[in-house]
Amino acid sequence: MRKRRSNGNNKFGIILAGLLGILYFFFLIFLKYHLNGIPIREIRFDYAGNVMNGILAFSLVSSVIVAYFVKRTLETRRILFINTLLTLSIALLLFVYLLNKLNILNTEELVFNFPLQKVLMGTAYTLSFSFQLYSTLYLWSWLAKSETFLELRSIIRSVIGIVVLLIFSLILVWNVKAYSQERIEDKTFEYGCIPGAAVYSKGRPSPIFEARIKKTLELYRKNIIENIILTGGNAPGELTEAEAAKRYLINLGVAKKNIITENHSTTTTEQIEYLSREFGRETSSNQILIVSDGFHLSRISEIAKFYRVNAVGVASDYSLSFEKTIFYRTRESVALLLFWLFAV
Repeated sequence: MRKRRSNGNNKFGIILAGLLGILYFFFLIFLKYHLNGIPIREIRFDYAGNVMNGILAFSLVSSVIVAYFVKRTLETRRILFINTLLTLSIALLLFVYLLNKLNILNTEELVFNFPLQKVLMGTAYTLSFSFQLYSTLYLWSWLAKSETFLELRSIIRSVIGIVVLLIFSLILVWNVKAYSQERIEDKTFEYGCIPGAAVYSKGRPSPIFEARIKKTLELYRKNIIENIILTGGNAPGELTEAEAAKRYLINLGVAKKNIITENHSTTTTEQIEYLSREFGRETSSNQILIVSDGFHLSRISEIAKFYRVNAVGVASDYSLSFEKTIFYRTRESVALLLFWLFAV
């Protein structure tokens, strides 16, 4: 009788794990769109990041289904362990939701040049994803009868899985040839956009920002671009990135009427969201040309797809040293993966 009751409890625990995995998937998709101001009806399940989320959810649910019908019994302590991790992953998503809705952190503090709230969101999201991935690999390892050091092996496999995703992201970021100027020489664009970058004292654009501005000016003078959109806010007491670029362009002969500025965004995501809100529908049949650094454009393109902005990128002529190339592209690959998975 006790064994039958134990088996019944185990079956219930396995079913619960599957339900928690499904709940996590739909809650995560909801957060990705809702917190970015995108109507739920516009969810795209063919978007790369959503496909990744779906594959993980499918893998977890599949492992649960197999575990339910397999003749071996999954120990109660292990079921409890898995369900605790899955519950924590959902609790972390709830934390992200409350962090946004209750405006708990009303601060402009930056951590590694990212808003503190975004850093906390990214950390919570990453932990929740790690718990989901670990639980999935834990169950599949048990099903494969690989029970020696099961917990440790699952950690190692989870790390390997994340590294594989990062390599995939890095390959995409490294493909800067996709944004060469030759691809757009025979086209014209109503709008060209320069995402903001660092501004030095007295409103002087940093070299990386100046290269974006110069490339846009070149395209403007060739009549490839009709109007220039400048985005980017500022640190307290300093000139905004958009305003610094505007002054630079006006000094070089660009007419004020052909310049549009946005002075509040602090991240690339916010800048693309602005394009979606202000120009997305108006330019549905015409692409917006986004001018940035080659290593930056892969993430910009993926964010634009998420927001349904019809955009194409072209790289500036800014060249990096080998060390900086490794640093920036690695950082961008991490940022791209985070956006794919969590839209942050």
